[in-house]
Amino acid sequence: MLIRTDRKSAPAEQDGDELGLPIPAQIISNSEYVPIPQTPRQRRTEKLVREMTEERARKLGWSRRRFLSSSAGMATALMALNLVNGCGDDGEGGGFAVDDCATRDPAAARERLAQEYFIMDVQTHHVDLEGAPRLNPALGEVFRTFRFCAPAAVAPDQMCTRGALQELSLANYLKEMFLDSETTIAMMSGIPAPSAGAQALSNEAMAHTRDVADRLGASQRALTQGMLTPNFPPTNDSGTLISDMEHLVRDLGARALKTYPGAGGSGLWGNAPAWWLDDEAVAYPMYAEAERLGLNIVNVHKGFTLGIFDPEHIHPRDVPKAVRDWPQMNFVIYHSAGEFLDELARIKREELPDRTNVYAELGSIFAQAVIQGPIQVGHLLGKLLNSFGPNHILWGTDSIWWGSPQWQINALKSFVMPQQLIDQFGYPQVTPEIKAKIFGLNAARIYGVDADAVRCTLPHDLIEQAKVAYEDDGLREPSLRTYGPKTRREFLQLAFGHGHNPLA
Repeated sequence: MLIRTDRKSAPAEQDGDELGLPIPAQIISNSEYVPIPQTPRQRRTEKLVREMTEERARKLGWSRRRFLSSSAGMATALMALNLVNGCGDDGEGGGFAVDDCATRDPAAARERLAQEYFIMDVQTHHVDLEGAPRLNPALGEVFRTFRFCAPAAVAPDQMCTRGALQELSLANYLKEMFLDSETTIAMMSGIPAPSAGAQALSNEAMAHTRDVADRLGASQRALTQGMLTPNFPPTNDSGTLISDMEHLVRDLGARALKTYPGAGGSGLWGNAPAWWLDDEAVAYPMYAEAERLGLNIVNVHKGFTLGIFDPEHIHPRDVPKAVRDWPQMNFVIYHSAGEFLDELARIKREELPDRTNVYAELGSIFAQAVIQGPIQVGHLLGKLLNSFGPNHILWGTDSIWWGSPQWQINALKSFVMPQQLIDQFGYPQVTPEIKAKIFGLNAARIYGVDADAVRCTLPHDLIEQAKVAYEDDGLREPSLRTYGPKTRREFLQLAFGHGHNPLA
């Protein structure tokens, strides 16, 4: 897999076009779909954010980067989304609840966005660039020792200098997830590959990341799921077969399965056939083994046809029978089935109205909705709430592809269902109680996590000490970067390298 390494040598502040925004101004890819070009409305939003930033930063005597990295910069981006999408300048009639004061006064913005929630992100990613890195016991060196460059075979043109933070590394994952966002617990997620040598993040590497995060926090900060491909032949060396499940659970501590029915049906996957969740020959032995091992959560990729997955088998038509046949298993539909959101909502409403073992997850689909504006967020959440109810929606961000998840957290915190959508479609208001369930309480319930446990407050908490060293080093600043491809060309480069198939 080719990793993007397009870091500019000149500071972004010297090049306004490269200065990142608090909220992305176009949809990026999580590597599972081709990103669409920036729309005219998104261009208008970006232009408005930059214009508002110029005026407000100048009045504060701040640089544009400092302003955009602040709470006031976040409020400015949310207000721009309101204005461009017809929700007014304060979100009172719906949209993102920020006002003009919050866009000018960082203290007011912090107060506006200050609600505290237990946040459990069930879909996060990074890339294991050099295998399992070692922790340096000297806390002041924690993040320096994690800063490494991509191997020459991956990025031959990148200069490897001390202090250069590689975008998709474990180091940057820890920074974006735990230092620059309010995420309490993160679930590691991998991407399937036909061989061990092609895995961007193996099951072993996920377990290592979990252990690093827990050790830094002196408490539970991360969980891992076992990547599984039940359709691969027994000779496969990926370590993701049904026969590997005992190792995933007993040795690596996987708390759920993550699987991709669409990972098959082409030469990209070694000619392994695609499969269905209700396939009694392929899927049901996997559920039986999970049950034997004490697992009761199956996280399944659905939707996003334009990437590398079989376009037929990412449809959620196989959900009803599997959910009914395995009532003790919790099926979490990642991305809320993407472009098949309406069909998934219909399936839950009409075919599974009384079933409590199926959930919708928000990875990437929520981020896409925010970038398209508050009306789109309202439709997404309204459809899911009316079909699944508030107890069966799980928070996921697909970060760090989208950079720090904090902008997604702030968007949900501040969201108010537009009155026009309540009146026209019967969507419910997204109350703080509902947000608390979506943000983490629902996931905590099915994963058996204590949401009230004290985390990162011990006197000798390593994450807090690392933050001190991090701030003293002058680096306590959101990156305002996203890491997924923004164009078709970047997507193809990421997925297929320089004209060859890296998964072969």
